[in-house]
Amino acid sequence: MRVLEVLRVARVTPLMQRVTLGGDELRGIPEGPNIKLVIPPAGNGAPGWPMRGENGNAVMPPGRPMPITRTYSVRRLDREAGELDVDFVMHGEGVASTWAENAKPGDKLGIGGPGGPEVRPADWYLIAGDHAALPAISRILETLPAGARGNVFVEVPSKAEEQDIRGPRGVALNWVHTDSTRATNASALERAVRASPWPHGKKIYAWLAAESSTVRSLRAYVRDERRLGKREFLAIGYWRRGLAEPEYHDKFDHDRGEDFHEAVREEHARAQHDHAH
Repeated sequence: MRVLEVLRVARVTPLMQRVTLGGDELRGIPEGPNIKLVIPPAGNGAPGWPMRGENGNAVMPPGRPMPITRTYSVRRLDREAGELDVDFVMHGEGVASTWAENAKPGDKLGIGGPGGPEVRPADWYLIAGDHAALPAISRILETLPAGARGNVFVEVPSKAEEQDIRGPRGVALNWVHTDSTRATNASALERAVRASPWPHGKKIYAWLAAESSTVRSLRAYVRDERRLGKREFLAIGYWRRGLAEPEYHDKFDHDRGEDFHEAVREEHARAQHDHAH
């Protein structure tokens, strides 16, 4: 775990807050799309941080409450400037968004990682996510190869939440506005994805992240209807209505499914084989 310091706070859109972190412990940070935020409890003065106990589990100094952890996306990592950006949706509740709402320069925040699976190379990309996935999608778009081609769909509450994101010319960015009066069970995001043309004869990769029910539907679409293999898509639920992240993780594993874990095991086995030879 690294302890970083808030350098700046900026409101990107009415509902998206950007917190820029830095500090000496940012040096040597690995690459990866996701980080664990270690958020100190409010109102306890100088925060205490977890230490590794004898059995390898995290323990706290005496009299210090355990911080709360949440998973977030790396929006931007600038090693030369020594800065890490994390974007937070301001939805009026939740430990992480409350912390970000009140963050000010000099505040401390612990992070673990980064880590997690990256987007795999392909001839054509389908990227779809909701407001919570926008920071991750922004990073993906900005780091795709210049010649990449594909379709990106982002569901946001309104036009005010759209952002100016620069990606490859061959990747179309489509904004979808949340439909609170929809007549079907499908979300606006799912309907937009299903209505878009599907390329044939190309190596396709799909990256899907949204609320639990939408991710399940989109996974079924690309896997069962479009016949993508388990290494040709990544589908992860970023949140589930009525559940905090730890409960969602423990009960539903973020809806990652066995496809995800099989692909990870195969990737690990392949890496071990390549290392041995």
